[in-house]
Amino acid sequence: MMAGASTGKLALAALGLVLLACEDVRFTPSGLQVDVFEQAPLPVVDILWVVDNSGTMREERQQLGEKFDQFMSELEKVGADYHIGIVSTDTDDPTHSGRLQGSPKIIGNDTADPKATFIANVDLPETSNRNEKGLEAMRLALSDELLAGDNAGFLREQASLYVIVLSDEDDHSLGPTRYYARWLEHLKGKGEENRVSLSALVGQAPSGCEGAQAGARYLEVQQLTGGLFYSICENDYGPVVKALGIEAAGMRRKFVLSEVPLVDTLRVLVAAAGAAACSAPEDCSAGLVCAASSHCAEELDSAGGRWVYEPGDNAVFFPGEYLPPAGSSIEVAYKRGVR
Repeated sequence: MMAGASTGKLALAALGLVLLACEDVRFTPSGLQVDVFEQAPLPVVDILWVVDNSGTMREERQQLGEKFDQFMSELEKVGADYHIGIVSTDTDDPTHSGRLQGSPKIIGNDTADPKATFIANVDLPETSNRNEKGLEAMRLALSDELLAGDNAGFLREQASLYVIVLSDEDDHSLGPTRYYARWLEHLKGKGEENRVSLSALVGQAPSGCEGAQAGARYLEVQQLTGGLFYSICENDYGPVVKALGIEAAGMRRKFVLSEVPLVDTLRVLVAAAGAAACSAPEDCSAGLVCAASSHCAEELDSAGGRWVYEPGDNAVFFPGEYLPPAGSSIEVAYKRGVR
């Protein structure tokens, strides 16, 4: 859904492939595999929150604001260039109807206190309108008319677009959900659909949860656009909001391997963007190795907890504070096991 990372398999040359480290470890051609992944570049993201402003949502809006720092921490961690805006689900009130709310209505890198601004902006005036139309509010917010008027400056051509809906009711917009999914994806043009998604923090299908209806229409658009789903009935929005921040930042934590490895042979190396070229270990500064890509890289020790192997997904996962930096190259070398 976000700027995606590409995976390539390096074929073995007839004489074998050498992964040069301080100890000049050599692997034989019989079982070596090196999978190469590219982390997303420095992300440029526009994030539109579509928030239900009915009276039943007062506590959920408050909790969202209180946990928003976890969302922001993920954007700031990777140095994202971000725009964040909020619209309500009320399309009947002419002061709402897709118009960005709050002041400043676009939260960006130059906003003095993003969390305090978000808390103030998400404290929306409550509506008695029971026909929440979050999908239509999204469409209006991103329409040519409002982008040339009240919402000018929010949507940027070079940015990925993430829409996040928070509601305890289903959507009542006119028109099929496929229309809204296609309309959203086409905002970035043909072939760029992976730069757009809708995530839903709503009641789960088919029957919702305590205090919330199933957000069936939102979930259909979420599935069609590859966004995330979380239940609005979660007791703690912290992990949810953090995960949404990771998604919006466009940085991957999980990298699925092309073959099943012998786990004990796994080695994970990360070469920063613009890393020095090398042909031998001595070409790299202290603490770095010369990777298969002929660039100096840091080898990450699994014992330090920076990465783990997840056998269920056959993937290398970065679970903690460490993330491969923007634009870096991740090499996972291993001997192939038995499927």
